[in-house]
Amino acid sequence: MEFSLFLSCYCPESKASTAQVYAEMLDMAQAAERLGYCGVTVPEHHFINVLMNPNPFMLAVKVASVTERIPITTAVAVLPLNDMRRMAGEVALADILTGGRLGVGVGRGAFPYEFVRYGVDFSEGREIFDESLEVLIALLSGEEVSWDGAYYKFDPTTIMPRPVQRP
Repeated sequence: MEFSLFLSCYCPESKASTAQVYAEMLDMAQAAERLGYCGVTVPEHHFINVLMNPNPFMLAVKVASVTERIPITTAVAVLPLNDMRRMAGEVALADILTGGRLGVGVGRGAFPYEFVRYGVDFSEGREIFDESLEVLIALLSGEEVSWDGAYYKFDPTTIMPRPVQRP
């Protein structure tokens, strides 16, 4: 049996600062590596002190900077709330900066209030997710990718930098 550590990014009101929360999470990631955990996972959520992490790729890079070998996975990157052209570039850069230790866990999102605040129709979340995943994989896998879908339309685009890993 293998164990992974979920860094929740939870900031209760009793904490002195969010900086303290993130510092403690980095300590936990280092402990997980020392104890032989199989990985560390980081969420993406917005506008709340529970699961407070608007960019899982930034946190993954920071975790990689204080660890040496433990894999770091997003759990999850919320595709309907992001533009896949931008996310593909962020994934590629994070993959490079983590030394190829990045795993990308994706999801459609769980909290309607996040969608409302971003102006995205929660009822279309599944359809947006499906197309977004196809676009993300295509951009990370190929070069000069064009798209003509329901949610994405763009001319030939190559994401730079290119990721270390291939989807």
